[in-house]
Amino acid sequence: MKIKFLGTAAAEGFPAVFCNCEYCNKARELGGKNIRTRSQSLIDNKILIDFPSDTYAHFLSNGIKGHEIEYLFITHPHADHLSTDDLYMRQGAFAHNMKAPILKVYGSKSSIEKIPKYYKNISLNSIDLYETVKFDGYEITALPARHMARGVSVIYIIKGDKTILYAHDTGYLFDEVLDYFKNNKVYFDMITLDCTNGVIPITDEGGHMGFDNLKRLLKKLEELGAIDGKTIKYFNHFSHNINPLQEELEKVAVTMGAKISYDGLEVEV
Repeated sequence: MKIKFLGTAAAEGFPAVFCNCEYCNKARELGGKNIRTRSQSLIDNKILIDFPSDTYAHFLSNGIKGHEIEYLFITHPHADHLSTDDLYMRQGAFAHNMKAPILKVYGSKSSIEKIPKYYKNISLNSIDLYETVKFDGYEITALPARHMARGVSVIYIIKGDKTILYAHDTGYLFDEVLDYFKNNKVYFDMITLDCTNGVIPITDEGGHMGFDNLKRLLKKLEELGAIDGKTIKYFNHFSHNINPLQEELEKVAVTMGAKISYDGLEVEV
């Protein structure tokens, strides 16, 4: 399996769209891996995770042919993860000769309801918590995220020939989710975890995580046998308020046995 990180920032991007703080100005000066667009990933050039307003730019900068993508999974209906306008362009005079005639979209009921039903060449499918969608050798399971009302925001277990935990826009994982890993003996070959708050403290009841929460979560996942030393560990989804320069974040992540994602990074699991 391959995962390509198309965007690795929180809602405002980095540098933030209207911000003039020292962090954002430094990112503009340095460029490269320090430029972060809104969160989105692509699995095996087949499964798109989330659909922010930066999607079109992501396709262009990464050479992605949007008409070939067959599946779209939405984590939650916040605008930086689900911006629906470009989905309208998958029809009529806007899109010819598409390799995948229908884009199959999955997400919570609240996410699916945000997409207008009159959009064409799109199949809308709501999934319940702990439901598993199976297709083309993949199994994707939706679990509750600590971010919005229960069942509105989800994280995903993505299983193909390897197993990935995709957990962005969530606070510390619910006990019921950790119990699910334990009871089902889930092992992750790779995890990509929310690090919106970085060094800024946030309680485990908050809707995001920082380094302190992640340190404890990694320890818990190891105790459960869900991860080990072979698991590929990435932190993702960064706010401009934590100064998410690549080099600075890497200094902290390496002490935790993890790596920092950046826009355009492709990882083979």
